[in-house]
Amino acid sequence: MEELQQFEKIQQGFANQFELFFPDNLAHKSIVVIPSLTLDREVLEKVDGALHYEERLLCLLMLLRMPRAHVIYVSSIPIDPVIIDYYLHLLPGITGYHARERLTLLSCYDSSQLPLTQKILQRPRLIERIKNSIPPGHVAHIACFNTTAYERTLAVRLGLPIYGCDPSLVYLGTKSGSRRLFMKAGVAMPPGAENLQSYDDIVHAVAGLKDMYPELKKAVIKLNDGLSGDGNALLEYPEHISKKEMYDWIHHNLLTEIKPVAKDLSVDMFLENLN
Repeated sequence: MEELQQFEKIQQGFANQFELFFPDNLAHKSIVVIPSLTLDREVLEKVDGALHYEERLLCLLMLLRMPRAHVIYVSSIPIDPVIIDYYLHLLPGITGYHARERLTLLSCYDSSQLPLTQKILQRPRLIERIKNSIPPGHVAHIACFNTTAYERTLAVRLGLPIYGCDPSLVYLGTKSGSRRLFMKAGVAMPPGAENLQSYDDIVHAVAGLKDMYPELKKAVIKLNDGLSGDGNALLEYPEHISKKEMYDWIHHNLLTEIKPVAKDLSVDMFLENLN
């Protein structure tokens, strides 16, 4: 409860920072980039090169085009200097040297599958280094890949607001949460079902889809918080089976017929991570 109150207080000050300092290209500001994929570990383990997804937020180095901005970029393992140089040479009107002087690269030196934010929380000295990397007089905030309770804890430890969704609203960004939000707002979306949490839920959902749309050839079953399609599984409907027989076929064959997209992700593991 205390952390939630502290986080709410920190976030309240972010509106002022956004309105006064974001539009000012000459403002003294620092951006702490935490590109953590705080997602299901079992799914991440099946994604080739998942650790390098942390480099996706290197696009935020373009903020160094503002001559007084500083960027503190934290990663699980050190990023190849060649990659950093590539981004810095894309900056318009700013030399690579000038930008590099305002860039701090920090690493956990930890290549495990644990999400980056959790690694940082386990390293109090790294948290202090992040704090000390923010120049005096700078306003600062955190930029994340996604925000969860771990990012909220880190924000409180650093005393910095997050430029992102409040973790209490994360559900709205999941597959089920977004479908419910779209329905409430009257936004058109593909037919489907949400909040599937069991084998029987899937059976009823995919059988219902086939019943409503007899021409369907396949159905996609998605983990609520999947990544890059690797949280999906495919089911091909059999041909020449009557509507009356379809439910029984799906009920008895689902385990052998659904195909998870993620490499080496078993059906049992997929179903364990369903909710």
